[in-house]
Amino acid sequence: MSSNDEKRKGLRAILPTQMLFNVLEKPTDYIRGQDSTVKKLAAVDAEPMPNLKSESQILLARIDRKLSLILSILAETNARKNYLNQAMVQDISEFGLAFGHYTEFPIGAYLEIGLCLPYTEGRLMDIMGRIVRILSNEENTSGEPHMYGFEFTDILWSDQNDIVQWIFTKQREEIRRRRDNI
Repeated sequence: MSSNDEKRKGLRAILPTQMLFNVLEKPTDYIRGQDSTVKKLAAVDAEPMPNLKSESQILLARIDRKLSLILSILAETNARKNYLNQAMVQDISEFGLAFGHYTEFPIGAYLEIGLCLPYTEGRLMDIMGRIVRILSNEENTSGEPHMYGFEFTDILWSDQNDIVQWIFTKQREEIRRRRDNI
């Protein structure tokens, strides 16, 4: 792809790996573990405690509920989401990725994806985004019938930083390889 045709911003690197994903009906269907945690904990504070009379009883009851919630959330966090689909990633940037799949998706379709970078040893990044582009046949090197440009719309800063660090590492390796071949 020529630089004139480039639609994404930022640095990118080739990342031939699989991603897991689910198709979302709407963006509000996406729930990240930590976001739902904050909402659940805030809901405990908003709940009325009619059977308790003193402030200390109410405080202790809320602390007990929050501890139970935190323990269940920690157990839930260890269990991964149930992703129903797999796709082949072609390349990645800090803002999105390109992937191939046999299913035809419309532009604007929202997906929640699970992505594991090669050096993260099984840590699955939980990311939401949307399809912003359908790539042409010349750009499709995945072997899949359809190629898509996918923009991250909800990604943790730490995950985005890991992607950038991985891209820089790949670029340094490529520069060393070129220098050694001269």
